[in-house]
Amino acid sequence: MSVGLRKVLGVAEEAQVDPGLIEEFLARNPSLDGDIRERLLSWKGELEFWGKWDGFMITKYGRPYMEGALYQDLKAKTQQLIDPREGDVWLDAGCGQLAMTELIWRKSGGKVKGIWAADIFLAGAMTKLGQFNDGPPIKLIYADLQQPLAFPDNFFDGIIGNHVLTFLLEFEGRRGSEALEGVLQEMFRLLKPGGHFVWSIPRENVSNVTGLLLLLKHIVNPVRWVRYRVPVPVAAYKIFKYTRQIERKGERGTYLLLPKEECERILASVGFVDPEWRTAFAHQCWVNRVYKPDIA
Repeated sequence: MSVGLRKVLGVAEEAQVDPGLIEEFLARNPSLDGDIRERLLSWKGELEFWGKWDGFMITKYGRPYMEGALYQDLKAKTQQLIDPREGDVWLDAGCGQLAMTELIWRKSGGKVKGIWAADIFLAGAMTKLGQFNDGPPIKLIYADLQQPLAFPDNFFDGIIGNHVLTFLLEFEGRRGSEALEGVLQEMFRLLKPGGHFVWSIPRENVSNVTGLLLLLKHIVNPVRWVRYRVPVPVAAYKIFKYTRQIERKGERGTYLLLPKEECERILASVGFVDPEWRTAFAHQCWVNRVYKPDIA
């Protein structure tokens, strides 16, 4: 079954979905088909998981995690690979709190024509958008990346997907590597010929030693955490805990933690060319750029 989350719930495509909405729907429909109920419970669990993570990402004093050294390294590697130009239209697929949207805007010198920032959570994005002073042409849209997006073919000059596409539970009912292939086909469809797609993904089999180093990197910089009024041990523990949860979900097959070679195989099968890779975030993730071939 390929029906998307909003269609199952009977809500508008632009409506935001939260765990409470799914819970109410399940309570009203006790005789739902078993497969639909299972999918809704899976979606509810994912919304709760990432909602808690999103809540930790931002405090009323700022964004301590996203402004730390490790995330800055991820942004720097991504910035090396994106090339937004004057007049371009870009998509930030899974925009979160607009970190990559802002990166696109700044690197273009404020000259891109527009950036569509899409996510199933937009509360953090709305907060961040209100902090921009120079009026970037950013359009926020609710979007379920597990379904095709409502844009025509060859619409975007560039697309960025930061730590999102391998965390999707499905794409049009397809699971596992087939789901990843499906969502990459959608990114390919949306790109203009000659356009480039940049995405970041967790590395396969990241060791606990790397996770410990990640933890230590946060602990040894307590000044930043004091400034944001976040207790250092608590913050570091939460980061490590979420990293381990993602790893365990990868081990169970809920998320895809694929080797680079398998990702390249899927990208090539879709039609992308010229892959280029960077390691980032204490070597815990890959950042990749590929192109849609230009029309001769």
